Amino acid sequence: MIARSRAVAAPGGRLIELACQPPLTLRQIAAVRPGVCALCLVGTAAGPLAGDDLTLRLEVLAGTNASLQAAGAAIAQGRADGAASSLRLEAVLGADAALRADPGALIVRAGGRIAARVEIDLGAHAQLEWHELIFLDTRQTPLGAARPAATLRWDVTREGVPLLRQLIDLTSVESFCDAFMLAGRRVLASALLSGNAVRGQTIVARPTAVAQQLADDAVLITVLADDAAAAQREVADLCDQVRRGCA
Repeated sequence: MIARSRAVAAPGGRLIELACQPPLTLRQIAAVRPGVCALCLVGTAAGPLAGDDLTLRLEVLAGTNASLQAAGAAIAQGRADGAASSLRLEAVLGADAALRADPGALIVRAGGRIAARVEIDLGAHAQLEWHELIFLDTRQTPLGAARPAATLRWDVTREGVPLLRQLIDLTSVESFCDAFMLAGRRVLASALLSGNAVRGQTIVARPTAVAQQLADDAVLITVLADDAAAAQREVADLCDQVRRGCA
């Protein structure tokens, strides 16, 4: 399946363009704060399935405040031929725009192979908080089946200048991923914060929970944990520490 979905948010909480294809369906929902264009990502079909090519693009016009949340997790499933799927999330923020995005957990089942990519272009003085969570469902791997595998690539620019270029490869040999990349954990949670509400700093809460300074006002948080709830709690705590440092 090839699917392309796109939304354009404008000032005043307006959604001025929307075009969706399953399984990436967007719906505008009631915002917690006035003037925010609040969107919810709804899975309207199974996926990502083996061989799927899915892209979601969100444009936040200059001076717009927007949010993105998910109604549930996406489940990447494999098949006997081992075909990989791809999921690309794109965001373009105009000058003085703000976006808080949590597109939901990506669960990779036994035999599933997926390349996830986050591409973000930030305009001048744009504010961003973007969350990602990948769950490798290793406990459900049948005897003889391929383990779940995923890559996560970040490509982020700000006013045309690279802010973050990173590739996390969780498709390597099982022993390598367990011992070095994941340290035996099944969950990788990340958050990228950028803008004047962020104080760039490096915080090592523990070896598998780190906030890394990217710029004076940008931080990438990375957490490894045994379950999604624990990972999200640690990410939220590190986000709070980064924000408090700017108070």
